[in-house]
Amino acid sequence: MAMFLLLSVIGGIRVESGTTADDVENFLLEMNRINNFNIDVDTFMSDIENILPSEDCCIIFPRMTIPAIVERGGDICIIGKVPVMTTDISFQIVTAYDPIPEFFNLTIIDIVAFGGDDLIGCTAELPAEAPPELYNLTMIVKETGDTFTAPKAVCVKEKMDGNFTFVHLTDFHIGDPRGLRKNLLQTIGWKAARRCVKEINLFTPDFVIITGDLVYGQLYPGEYRREYSKCWEILQEFDVPIYLCPGNHDGYIQMGEDGFKYWKRYFGPLYYSFDYGDAHFVCVNSYNWTDKMRRAFLFIPLNWGGCIQEKQLQWIEKDLNLYSNAKLKLILLHHNPLWDTWYESLMFNSYIGREELLRIIQEKNVDVVLAGHVHYDNITISNGTLFITTTTASSSLSAPDAYWGYRPITVENYTITSYNYMEPKYSLPSYKIDCVEKDSHSKIITNDLSTDIDVRITFLVESGNYTAENGEIYMTRTKDGQTEVYVDVHVPAKSQVEVRLLPV
Repeated sequence: MAMFLLLSVIGGIRVESGTTADDVENFLLEMNRINNFNIDVDTFMSDIENILPSEDCCIIFPRMTIPAIVERGGDICIIGKVPVMTTDISFQIVTAYDPIPEFFNLTIIDIVAFGGDDLIGCTAELPAEAPPELYNLTMIVKETGDTFTAPKAVCVKEKMDGNFTFVHLTDFHIGDPRGLRKNLLQTIGWKAARRCVKEINLFTPDFVIITGDLVYGQLYPGEYRREYSKCWEILQEFDVPIYLCPGNHDGYIQMGEDGFKYWKRYFGPLYYSFDYGDAHFVCVNSYNWTDKMRRAFLFIPLNWGGCIQEKQLQWIEKDLNLYSNAKLKLILLHHNPLWDTWYESLMFNSYIGREELLRIIQEKNVDVVLAGHVHYDNITISNGTLFITTTTASSSLSAPDAYWGYRPITVENYTITSYNYMEPKYSLPSYKIDCVEKDSHSKIITNDLSTDIDVRITFLVESGNYTAENGEIYMTRTKDGQTEVYVDVHVPAKSQVEVRLLPV
């Protein structure tokens, strides 16, 4: 039974017995509203044992792969696991892995103790002085001395309106050997996937969406354990918020391992939705087969095509009804519902739920569908909905004109205005831009694309006042004799620009 206590203090709260709350579901629904994402409460409660990390002290939500993006001074909801129920707890945010970190304490508004599971639910206010930035979230249990940090779990924005950018990345494929066919050196050590992360960070989009196949899961015993751990490590290299939905390679069952159990442990729910301002994004699990149908034998899966079961379809429709007034509606999934996948099954199973999902897309006026899976680019407009399929970041290629890449997308006044690097369908190829440090005060940016780009780079230099040659200073941080300088740079097509910091 849950216990509820309402207090207002700075930085910490003591969890004690109080009045009885209706149930855990009330807090989860409140979390959905405040954190701007919507999870299936029934599914969350049934999956709680898989989602809970093994640590006695941890943060479950928000996390890096389901971040809380909020405006300055806004509220967030936090679900944590604590070693003891009667204890002082506080939260703080710190700029994510910056060489000059900034710390801010949260003001706790209320707290719910989910007694039997050692879980707490907390609503907290972010300080208005925290600048727009990506932050780690730390929970501190004062009585026991335990601390836990959820990396890159909170993003503060000056405002969230109808003008923003995001990147569609898909088929990340950590552990997949098939990229060796394209480039041996860039595949070893997951260099191609990491290269995409590095380049996307230069563009500083508002967030990134990855639509499945983050790992491979099809080679050897114990593979998922290793690949999910490595993927989690690589995803922490992003300097912007990220959202995920699963693909077939993420969820096979073979050699005693269930990929989706690792997904829930590392990343969270298999399907959910989130908002950015008045734009609504629905993240769908299109590899929703039963456990029996997700099995693989001798590295060969029974099914690798699409499936969305009735329960999830009902949730998707309910979710879109709930957010019917959204000014932009997108569905994100791995398997494009325009295409049947009967040929991706040893038993020739069709894409279950495909036609029902297409009906929902049309009836609920979904504007855009983002997909992956096929390892090439495609753009299709059907019944007024834009279907975007993006190529792989690092695996084998499935069309003569395909290449590794990702897709920057621009939204203006809640209308997608740009989604192709080149017409009529192509995403932006990786390994075409780079930033190299010449010395501590100088960096060279190379743009081998056929279009101009705008990027943001950083310097860590001795304390002082600076101006930027060939760039514009966006922000600085100074502490302990050092200054971190953020510089915005415009780089014309097919050119190099050297940016140099000059003391004033």
